[in-house]
Amino acid sequence: MANIFLLEDDRILSRGISIALEKDAHTVTTACGFLEALQKYENQRYENQKYDLFLLDINLPDGSGLDFCRKIREDSDTPVLFLTASDTEEEMLDGYSAGCDDYISKPFPLEVLRKKVQAVLKRTISGSDSTRIRYKDLEVDPDKCLVLMKGKEVHLTSTEYRLLNCLVENRGRVVTRGMILENLWDKDGNFVDDNTVRVNIKRLRQKLNDDRQEYIITVFGMGYTFGE
Repeated sequence: MANIFLLEDDRILSRGISIALEKDAHTVTTACGFLEALQKYENQRYENQKYDLFLLDINLPDGSGLDFCRKIREDSDTPVLFLTASDTEEEMLDGYSAGCDDYISKPFPLEVLRKKVQAVLKRTISGSDSTRIRYKDLEVDPDKCLVLMKGKEVHLTSTEYRLLNCLVENRGRVVTRGMILENLWDKDGNFVDDNTVRVNIKRLRQKLNDDRQEYIITVFGMGYTFGE
């Protein structure tokens, strides 16, 4: 799961791209113009969040995706893909000079875009980041047993962390209470009872500020699921 920034002035295309990428559990932030994109990017820096990939249209009603790419390159090496209806040699050279990593020419099948995004993310995410899971403002790094919310560490107990990790590893599926109990088997060989599961779910939501159940969703009569 990655955080992706999409700058596209065609709202219908933007919506289609967002839906396609969200199917792969990515979080997509959208902007329809240069100034809107600039404001959202500055807000992201202020809140100490980060994106894993930028998808940028070049021709915008109030500016250029080239200028936005140059802004990104002032302090970031995050991959940038340009979405453009014009793939002339001159425009491509301008894009590479601005700091982009690749192009995809319009019109394009959404499935092709999804595969391109997967390939770029696979190439650029390495080492410990390859197992780091990001969803909205939450990051979980299983290698370091680290949980971040908006870039700040969330301190969890061992049980709370194992509970969150169980949900994250099974994202997209309902995790039954029985599955959770198996994963929360303690070191002394004692089962964690069902009430303990409910208490730890409640505490975990509090620490993640998840009152609206954006991260841990109750599936009544069955268990819980992570994310949408």
